Amino acid sequence: MAGETPLIDLDRASPEPPGGESIVRSRSALLAIVLVAVLLALGGSVPARPGLTPVLALDEPVTAAELSAGSLFLGTPTEVRRYALPTGVRQWSRRFDLTVEDLWIDSGSGVLLVLSDGGEQRLTALEAATGRPLWSEVSADTVVVTVSRGGVLTQEGMNGEGALRMLDARTGRTLWTRDVDPGGFLGPDELFHGGGSPWIVAVGATGSMVLFSYADGHEIAKGKLRLGSAPPADRSLPSDSASVSVVGDRLYLSRRVPGRASLTAYSMRPLTPLWQSVGGPVGSVSDCGPVLCVADTRWVSGVDPAGGQVRWQQPSWGIAYRYDRDRLFAYDNQEDAEAALIDAGTGRELRPLGHSRQLGRLILRTDGVRTWVSVPDEATGDLRTAGSMADVAAFRCQIGGDYLLCPTLRGVTGVWRVR
Repeated sequence: MAGETPLIDLDRASPEPPGGESIVRSRSALLAIVLVAVLLALGGSVPARPGLTPVLALDEPVTAAELSAGSLFLGTPTEVRRYALPTGVRQWSRRFDLTVEDLWIDSGSGVLLVLSDGGEQRLTALEAATGRPLWSEVSADTVVVTVSRGGVLTQEGMNGEGALRMLDARTGRTLWTRDVDPGGFLGPDELFHGGGSPWIVAVGATGSMVLFSYADGHEIAKGKLRLGSAPPADRSLPSDSASVSVVGDRLYLSRRVPGRASLTAYSMRPLTPLWQSVGGPVGSVSDCGPVLCVADTRWVSGVDPAGGQVRWQQPSWGIAYRYDRDRLFAYDNQEDAEAALIDAGTGRELRPLGHSRQLGRLILRTDGVRTWVSVPDEATGDLRTAGSMADVAAFRCQIGGDYLLCPTLRGVTGVWRVR
């Protein structure tokens, strides 16, 4: 679950042997012709760089994909493959007897983790360079939190009892375990995006907070939050609710009780209140550069991180995220959401973006059947259009380095190089 999740749920036959049999070294001329035709249909003529250049397209079912280190790791219902980018050459493939459902790549340790299912859920680690199996285990009711820095962090449990477990990515050996409330808060958000956090924050349904090390699981600090009544069971903020967010080394407790709303900032080492703002905005808290963005079910507010004073409120937008040093990417709460770049310091709208989503440094704007890809222009500070794609499902796109992967509404999965 993400760091801003309200505490309401208080609070996802044998392989082939390595070697030549598992490595695809060439494609037939017919397949090459088909792929070229698909690439032209997806991206039109190849644009001059800088721009958007199609490099690979696959017209078959794709269940999972990961872009990393100049490669595409791709899962179909029956196998996992690695393609080199930008050449699109298949480097290896490995068949699975269970349906491949998800992939995670840890480029640092050179491990690709595969989740497969077919009556029983199984985790299998492959050597990313060759596809060679490293280890495998049955993992019923196990959720992979992240795969990074040589470790696989998983969470399991139900009915109030559960645990986090860190496995060695190359051997599958358990490095450490920690008991946590499976219905509680787990953060920060960076934990779920490449494991980019040195610590883990766990808050139980009754308000117990533990801060422990990502590397070895040792306890750094603990404390107790005053949550009041039982938290709600969804992401809404009803009349009596509490939610926890973690930004940097600060924990934020947002509470709404009848007749009173408050936002409290805590240090975590030790757990100590720093300030409390009463009567202001409540909701999920995120880092927006010079301000904290506080998003509830109505609008987004910019709050002074030093004391909680409201610097600006934007009723036009439901939530905002940091885009660069001075700008935020904001979108409204409508079903067919529209977006804009706004000034982080004032909340003022700088540039309307229509039906768009932010994907790292990219902004994908959909207009009819085409999705336009924009990148920051270092010369002007504005956005530059790199190119466009037809019939892509923009909400399922992902990026990795200079590459953009998007499935299309026609069932083709394409990869583009963005310059």
